[in-house]
Amino acid sequence: MKKKRFYVLGNVSIGFLAVFLLLFIERVGILYKGSGDNVTLLPADNVVHMKELSDNKKCLLISDDDNDTSALVTPEYEQILTDMRVAYDLFDISKYSTDSQNFDQYLQKYETAIIATNDYDVFGENILSLTNWVKNGGRLLIGITPVRSESFDLICSKLGIMEMDDSFITVDDFVSDENYMLGAGKTYKIDDPYESSLAVQLASSATVFAHTSDNAPLVWSQIYGTGKFVVCNFSYVSKAYRGIYSSAYTLLEDIFVYPVINASVFYLDDFPSPTPSGDGKYIKRDYGMGIAQFYSAVWWPKVLSLGDKHNIPFTGLIIETYEDDTGEDLPTNKSTADYYYYGNMLLNKGGEIGYHGYNHQPLCGPDYVYQEDLGYKVWESYEAMYNSLDELTKFSTGIFSNTELSVYVPPSDVLSKEGRDLIGEEFPNIKTIASIYFEGPDAYSQEFEVSGDGIVETPRIVSSCIIDDYMKLAAFSELNFHFVASHFMHPDDLLDEDRGAAIGWEQLSKNLDEYMTWIDDSAPDIRHLTGSGMAGAVQRYVNVMPDAYVSDSQLTIETDGLIDEAYYFIRVSEGELVDVSGGKLTKLNETLYLLKAQNDTVTITRK
Repeated sequence: MKKKRFYVLGNVSIGFLAVFLLLFIERVGILYKGSGDNVTLLPADNVVHMKELSDNKKCLLISDDDNDTSALVTPEYEQILTDMRVAYDLFDISKYSTDSQNFDQYLQKYETAIIATNDYDVFGENILSLTNWVKNGGRLLIGITPVRSESFDLICSKLGIMEMDDSFITVDDFVSDENYMLGAGKTYKIDDPYESSLAVQLASSATVFAHTSDNAPLVWSQIYGTGKFVVCNFSYVSKAYRGIYSSAYTLLEDIFVYPVINASVFYLDDFPSPTPSGDGKYIKRDYGMGIAQFYSAVWWPKVLSLGDKHNIPFTGLIIETYEDDTGEDLPTNKSTADYYYYGNMLLNKGGEIGYHGYNHQPLCGPDYVYQEDLGYKVWESYEAMYNSLDELTKFSTGIFSNTELSVYVPPSDVLSKEGRDLIGEEFPNIKTIASIYFEGPDAYSQEFEVSGDGIVETPRIVSSCIIDDYMKLAAFSELNFHFVASHFMHPDDLLDEDRGAAIGWEQLSKNLDEYMTWIDDSAPDIRHLTGSGMAGAVQRYVNVMPDAYVSDSQLTIETDGLIDEAYYFIRVSEGELVDVSGGKLTKLNETLYLLKAQNDTVTITRK
C-alpha cells in the first residue's frame, strides 16, 4: 500500500515538474518560434544599389518652377517615379522656348510624360505639340487637376471631356473601381475637403477608374490616336495620397512593372515597459479593475487573440523606465518580472523585441529646441544620450538573451540629427529605425530606404485604434504604392483621451480588428512581418533595378540586384498573364498581379 502511495506521489511530482519546466522555458524564452513569413535582415554590404534608375530615361516630368502648385506636386512625382524605378528627365516648361518644332523633336525621346502643373497657359503653342505626340503614340498623365484656361480648353475634348463647368467641385471622398486599386469597393473619406476637381461630363469612350461617391470622375483614361491620356482630376498633394497618383501612372502603358516591398507590420510602442500603477478612469469605468490587472487580464489577451486571428507577429518596443531623468548617471531598473512575462509571450508568438528608449525622452541633446511642446526634456550632454541607449541595450539583452534586438523606434517619433548620428556611429546593433512617414513638428520623417550608414529606414503609416478617415485613406494609398501596411499602438492608449480612452477598449479593439480585417481582405497575399523583417524587405526592394520587355506574346523581367527574391506589381491594361517561369505570379484583381521574382530573368506568357 505504501509503495503504491509513493508511486502516485511520484507521478504527481513528475506532473508538477513538467508544468514547472514548461513555465520556466516560456519565461526564459527557449521556445521562441518564428512567424509564418520570415525575412532576414541582411548585412549592410549586401545592399549595393539605392533605388538606382536606368540611364534610359523614358519619362518626361514637366514642371513649372514659377507655379506654386507645381512646386508642391513635382517633388511628390519625383519620389513616386524613383520608388517605381521609372527613369525620368525633369523639364521646366516655364524656361523653354515656345518654338513648337523644337519641342516636337524633344518629345520624341520619351515614351511617357507627366504634367505636374495646373496652369496650361505656360505651354503656349507647345500644348498642341504635346497632344500631337500623344496622337502618335505617346502616353501622357495629367498629373494634377488643371485650372480652366484658354490652353486647357483647347485640348480638353482630346482628354474625353464633353462638358465642363467653370467652377470646381468639392471632393470629400475617393472610390476605386473594383478592378483598379487594392481595397476597392469602399469609400475613403477625405479629411478637410475643398473644391479641388473639375466638374466634367465625359465621352462614352473614356474609361473611369476612380470617382467620388456621387460619381464625379477622379481618374480616367482616354485613347487618342495611337496614344493615351490618363487624367488625375484630383488635387490633394501629400505623402498620404501617393498611391492614387502612382496607380494612375501605371495605366499609361499596356503592361507596367514596378517593385514593391510587400510587408505588413504591427508595432507595440512602450511594450514591454513598467506597468502603470493605480486606476485608469475609463478602465475603472468599464472593467472595475486597476491598470495592471487590466493589462494582464483584458488588454494583452485580446491583443494576442487578434494576432492569432490575423497571423500577425507583433514587434514590441521596450522602455526601461518612465522616470524623466536625462542626466549622465542612469540607474538600472531592477523590476523585471513584467518584462519576462509579457516579452517572452510576445516572442513565443513569433514576435520581436526592439528598442524604444531608456525612458520616453527623445534623443535630443542640450542644444535642441522643440518646435512643439510635448512636455519632453533634452539630454544634458551627448554622453547622457549615449548612456541612455547603452543602458537600454544592456538591460534588454540581459532579459532577452536568446534573441537579437535590432529595431529602434524614437519616442513620439522624435529624433534629432545628433541623436540619429549617435545611433549610426555608436550602436551597430541597431540596424533599422522605424519612425513616421508623415511630416510634422520635430518628427523624424522617413522614406522607405537604406541610409548611407547602412541603417534601414522603415516608416510607420497608421497609429492608435481610432483609425480616422485620414489614416484609412493613407493606409489605402500605401497599400497600392509600396504594398505596405504599417501600424503602431500603445498599451496606455486607454489612459489618454486623445488616443481614444473615453471610447473604451471594447470599441477600440473592434476598430483594430476591422482594420486588420481590411488588410486581410484587401491584400490576402501580403507578408506579415516583424520590424526586422520589414527592414529586410526594404533592403531587397531598394537593391533591385528592373527592366521589362514586352512583346505580343510575352513579358520578360530582368532584375539587376536580385539578392534572393523580389516582389513586383504588374498592371495589365491590355490582355492577361498566364504561365510564369522564374517566379510565382498571383492575380490580385482583374488588372493587377503580384510577382515573386526568384530568378534574375522571369518570363511570363501573355494572352
